[in-house]
Amino acid sequence: METNVKFETIRIPAMPDVVVTGVVATPEWWPSGQRIGLVIGHDLLGGMDEPGLVALQAALAARGHLVLRFNFPYAEQKKKRPDAPNILERTFKTAVAAVLSDPENAPSRMVVGGIGLGARVATRAIAQGLKVDAAFSLGFPLHLSGKPSHQDVDYMFRIICPMLFVQGARDPHCRIDKLEELLRRIGAPTRLHVISDCGPGLEPIKRTGRTAEQIRDEALAQLELFVQEVIGRA
Repeated sequence: METNVKFETIRIPAMPDVVVTGVVATPEWWPSGQRIGLVIGHDLLGGMDEPGLVALQAALAARGHLVLRFNFPYAEQKKKRPDAPNILERTFKTAVAAVLSDPENAPSRMVVGGIGLGARVATRAIAQGLKVDAAFSLGFPLHLSGKPSHQDVDYMFRIICPMLFVQGARDPHCRIDKLEELLRRIGAPTRLHVISDCGPGLEPIKRTGRTAEQIRDEALAQLELFVQEVIGRA
């Protein structure tokens, strides 16, 4: 496992008049080995500096992967209301392009995803043509809270790359049986890992005693296993 990781702040032109901030974590011996790159979108609240996302990036980079986290425009501008879907998706695609822009250091395999909102944006970007090797979702917002029949998922049927879903068992935005039903219907290879005593965005349920670090470690183990299996088949 890598011990030295370099963190570099970059600027990403999300739109002609909007630039957002990103942070790239590069392992000490990059580029070497499998040259796996990951791009992670943040959840609805907190932006790219949310502690759980920062810790996830550092842990993945310590395993030898190049990892980018970045802000969506509304988070960059300190707004509470998220951007329109087309702006979010365009920003995600631009972030991936930024990782691939240096031919000498670009990853040879790309895995993209996010936490909550970032996961939905990543899947929508892939459905619209973003070419990646695999995708992951940490706390996918399948439906509105308490309204499992209100799902905007038709775009998921256009995705063909492998997808991992790590889901909290007590997430009001994603009933597990409804997610299982969806994953049985779509054509892409999928894997689902359910974390007990866990709510939206993989946040712990306080009275259970599980910590955010414990849940993050469980999600990280599933993500690393998934990445290695996908790369092994590639």
